[in-house]
Amino acid sequence: MNRFALAFAAALTFTAPAYAGDYRVGGIEIRHPWTRPARAGANGVGYLTLVNVGGKPVKLLMVQSPAARAVTVHQTSQEGGISSMRPVTGPLKIAPGASVAFAPGGYHLMLTGLTRAQAVGGKVPLTLVFDGGRRIRIELAVESGAPKAGAAPAAADPMADMHHDH
Repeated sequence: MNRFALAFAAALTFTAPAYAGDYRVGGIEIRHPWTRPARAGANGVGYLTLVNVGGKPVKLLMVQSPAARAVTVHQTSQEGGISSMRPVTGPLKIAPGASVAFAPGGYHLMLTGLTRAQAVGGKVPLTLVFDGGRRIRIELAVESGAPKAGAAPAAADPMADMHHDH
């Protein structure tokens, strides 16, 4: 009985997320996936942090969602005082022990043509597709207000004054 209780406790510890809404599959962690409210037909944006806790590099190949016509990885950059947003072409590589933050003012997920409204408290399903056929299903929590602690204050509205290049 003691061995069973110890094994059960160990299993719970291994699978329990650090925060509600965090995910871990193999050597990949997805932390605090979230989005902002948006109306149906508009574009949305997704934020999260990808962490490679494994011993080999991983590549994010694509992101899919039934909640949008298309999902693409974009990166915001500053040049000459002007912000611009461009799609990332090719896979996004994450070295062992490294992380990539999808946050206002940097990398983010563009959810083009939302199929339904995103209301505060709701969830937006996504599937992250990695090399080797790994697929991780997650949900973006729909949150209102400014980004969480640690985000730059100027990044409160990631789409303000944005020039979108393709």
